[in-house]
Formats: sequence, structure tokens, C-alpha cells
Amino acid sequence: MGKYSVPEEIRKLRPRGTTVKKVKGHYYVYEYSSTSTKQEMSDGSFEWKTVNKMGPCIGQITLEDGFVRNGRELTETDLSVFEYGDYFLIRECAAETRRLLAEKFSEEEANQIFSVASIFLAEGFQDMGRLPDVFSESVLSQWYPDVRMGSDALKTLYANLGKHGKKPDKFRQNLINNSSKKVAVFRHANARPAESGDLSAYGYKAEKSDNEQMNRMTAYDTETQLPLYNEMLIGSDPDEAAAEGMFSWFHFSDTLFLIGAEFSTEKDKALFSENGNTYIVPMLPGQEDYEAIYEAVEFDEQKTFTYEKDGYSSLIRYETYEIEGNPVSYHVFLDTKRQSAERETYIRRMKAGVKGYTEEGLADSENDFGLIFLETNDLRKTAQEVFTDYQSRRDLETFFRSVDSNSELNALDQQDSRNMPGLSFLLQISGMIFSELRKVLREQAVSVKDAMFLLSGLKLVKDRNRYVVRNENKERRQLCEKINLNPANHGVQSSTT
Repeated sequence: MGKYSVPEEIRKLRPRGTTVKKVKGHYYVYEYSSTSTKQEMSDGSFEWKTVNKMGPCIGQITLEDGFVRNGRELTETDLSVFEYGDYFLIRECAAETRRLLAEKFSEEEANQIFSVASIFLAEGFQDMGRLPDVFSESVLSQWYPDVRMGSDALKTLYANLGKHGKKPDKFRQNLINNSSKKVAVFRHANARPAESGDLSAYGYKAEKSDNEQMNRMTAYDTETQLPLYNEMLIGSDPDEAAAEGMFSWFHFSDTLFLIGAEFSTEKDKALFSENGNTYIVPMLPGQEDYEAIYEAVEFDEQKTFTYEKDGYSSLIRYETYEIEGNPVSYHVFLDTKRQSAERETYIRRMKAGVKGYTEEGLADSENDFGLIFLETNDLRKTAQEVFTDYQSRRDLETFFRSVDSNSELNALDQQDSRNMPGLSFLLQISGMIFSELRKVLREQAVSVKDAMFLLSGLKLVKDRNRYVVRNENKERRQLCEKINLNPANHGVQSSTT
């Protein structure tokens, strides 16, 4: 617990713009704001002074009930400070996602979906019960005053978004039809505590996580960096069931699928080969074709190419094989830079005395460092094209690391599997927003996480019936200037009362 007298599990439950104080064993929530102003000093210089202000007590937190207000709902007139900076960044940089929503949904529906997805990205994934408070405390409530965010409205939203054949599916199919036709598919396991709900059953990664799991399957356009499909899955569902579900609702044609080893069964590969589609998939040790190719590998010194991307550069050796009766090509690659790195890592762990890393193990592994085995049914592709295409699948892994984690998904606390299809769609929209932000910020070598953290300090303050942006400082101004944004354009009409 460190220096805090309030436990972390209590602090996590407080609304933004508040602080918690422990009084006689109870945890009370007070309005709290922090603003920075520029002050002139006696020597003529200027300094930024931060003023913290604590307001009245607005409620109490218990582990059993979470945050409970003082017998009333928070109204607009109660609030004078709104979370602003990170939502401003989202609104300005994710206009394309908002436009695409407007093509398939009504204005009210599009604003509601965009608001929830924005909250998921800015605040972390939130349980349905907390969304109304988070919305009312943010500038979203000022931009979209007609959006309903009560319990019944959210239940209706989740239910409508989960209906197959309706607007959400048409939205996704439109993304698929206009994609680059190069799609990475990834099944991601999220460990969940046993009481999490009916989607958490012991699944294929349970032994590694020692927990029940809730899975997600995402199809991701590696060229446009947009998630095309996202679905929450029961942990015990086999991978072919996940793939069958995607193909049963959506039509893909002439698409290259970059799939993980979990989709390497013959049934899966047949699914990814329909309608002129092709696939690239890693080969699995122990399978007959892998063992046959492994024994035959002998690199020709003349068969090389250089792979370069995002600062990574390596000489790649390669060989291509075919097995009579199998209508596929097998490509084996030796990534020389990866080979050296894996060898150095093994030796470092061996010297550190890590269990399982021995001199004998090093000798046995020498020929395996840097090796990559890939299978494809696209016989027209060269070895270099196969390698380069599959490396683009790393973008999907970056997506999951950036907008997904076990702790965040646990915060969703969705006990009812009927909500999951709708939630899956909202998470996809959140991913689309993230992708747009990453495109803008990558040019400035700034991560989405760092930019949102920095700009989250900006607040929109209602001051004498006018809305003004507070807490601007040099660092925040410089970031906004780099990406051509003006935080003063907050888009909220001044009050006349």
C-alpha cells in the first residue's frame, strides 16, 4: 500500500476529478481539481503555479457497492470541471471512425457508440455500471448532450449491437470489402478469475495462465491498421469454432490471411482457403510435414535477401520445399540477426543459472536459433514475399499490447454472455480509434499512451458561464503544435445562464 492510507482497490473505484479520504474507517469521496496558471515573478520571469482545490463530499466508496453518491445523481450544474485533453485528442484524430459510424448508424447511435468506445480507450475498459459517471464527468457529455447513458439505454445499446445481420454486421462487412485484402487473424487469451462469468471456461491456454480464460478473436487489416472483426469467445471453444463463426457471418474473398499456429489444423486451413483466399501459417514441430522439412534443411549461401522495417535490418537466408501430394509451399528462413540475439539470450540465461539453460542445451539448440518455418497455399509468392507479408502480422500483436491487457478486460466484469457480442463491437471501435491516433502520433515518434497521459491533464472548466481550457503548459502546447491541434477549439457552446 506504500505511502497511501487509502488502499489501491478503493482508489481504483473513485470517479475522475475526485479524491478519497479515510475518515474513521470509512472512505469518503470529495470533488477535487488541479489547475495551473502562469504567474509573473518579481524579476519579470514567469512560472507555472499549480493550485489544488478540494470541493464538497459527494459520496462514499465501499468494496461491496463501489462508489455511492450522496443520495442523488450528479447533474450538469454540479460539475464545473470536465475531463478534456485525451477526449479532444480522440475527437480530432479519429474523425474517420466517427464518419464511418455515421454511414451505418443514426447520429444519436453513432455518438453513443463513439462515446463508449472513446471512454474505453481513454479510461480503460469500464463496466456498464460505471459508464454513466465517467461520461458525465467528461467533455463527451457536453459535446453530445442528447446521448443517453443510463442503465436501460446501455443495455439496449449492447443488445442492438449484438444482433447479427443488423447495422453492426453491415458496418464490419463494409470495412472488409474496402480492406487491403491482407488480414492478420489472432486469437488472444485473457486470464479471468473463476467468478468472472459464463464466458470464462478453461481453455487451450489455461495451463499457462493457471486461470480460467475469456478469449478474443480479431481480424486486422495490416495495411490500413484497422480491426475488421472482433469477437469475445468462450474460453473452452476450439479455434476452428472461432474461425467458423467469423466466416459464417462475413464474406472474405481474394484475401491473404496471416494466421497463427493455433489455426494450423486441416479444417482451419480449408476455411481460410475458400473464395480465392490464401493463407500463411507457421509450421508446428512434431507434425509430419515439419519434421520432414526440418531434416531436409540445408541453406544455399546464394539464397539471401535483406529485410528492413522500422529500424530492424537483417540478412535472411531461405529455402523453399514442396512435398508431393501437398498443394502448398514450405518456406524455411534463417533470420541472422534474430539468430545472434537468441544465442546471446540463451548464453546470458545459462550464465545467470536459470533452470533449463545448460551447455548441453546450447549445443542442441545451436541449429535452431533464428529459424522460421512457414506454410502457404499461395504458390505464386516468392520466399521474400512470404517472409515480408508474415512479418506484417506483428502490427496485430502491437495492437493487442497497446489496447488490451488482462487487468483491463477484468475491469469489464461482464457476467452476462448476452452482452458480449455488443461489447465485442464496442471494443472493435475502440481499436479503430486507437489505430487512427497511432497513425497521427507515429510521425512524431510519440506513443498513443504517452500522448493521452500528457493531454489528460487538460481540463475544460466552466468559468462564469464560459467554458475555458485549463492546465495548458509548454509540453502540452508543443505536442498539440506538432500534430496541428488547438486545444482552445473545445467545441462547447458557452452557457447563457
